[in-house]
Amino acid sequence: MSRYDPALLSSFLQIYSNATPVATIGATGPTGPQGAPGDEYSSSTNTTYTVNPSSDNVSFTVGTGLSYIYGTPVYVINSTNNAYFIGTVVYYNKNTGAMVIQNITTYTGTFTSPDIYTINLPGFVGFTGPTGPTGPTGPTGPTGLTGAVGPTGGAIVFDGGAPNTSYLIGPVFDCGAVN
Repeated sequence: MSRYDPALLSSFLQIYSNATPVATIGATGPTGPQGAPGDEYSSSTNTTYTVNPSSDNVSFTVGTGLSYIYGTPVYVINSTNNAYFIGTVVYYNKNTGAMVIQNITTYTGTFTSPDIYTINLPGFVGFTGPTGPTGPTGPTGPTGLTGAVGPTGGAIVFDGGAPNTSYLIGPVFDCGAVN
């Protein structure tokens, strides 16, 4: 008997055990009770705050009953201008909603006026994408300045031995052989 052949197995069970065939499916059971609520992190400040993320800590009141604990990273965004900062919860009271955030590592935008802030867990950093193609070569830059003119070289006078028969050969570089 093959354990991989459902028809053969079903036939075997019917003959030797009077069992229900494998292919028979029973009725769906009743729906179970609702599960316990999961962790909740998303909230907003209960009132407007002017925050300074470059300070040692930022304190405000958010919703109650959230799942924040010491060391939870948070993403805090201004609901008006999308300025945000990322820090770490160092205190959260589930009953009052009081929260203190420290270790602020990233912030961008302006935080100059009182605003409502949304608090949540930061998103996960995705994989780094592939490197893009190399761009085209830029235009050739301007020609540089002309350098200074160097000293004039010397010349050799060759005396042919007869009067008025001198030949000028040049330019010549000083090799140090003639005084």
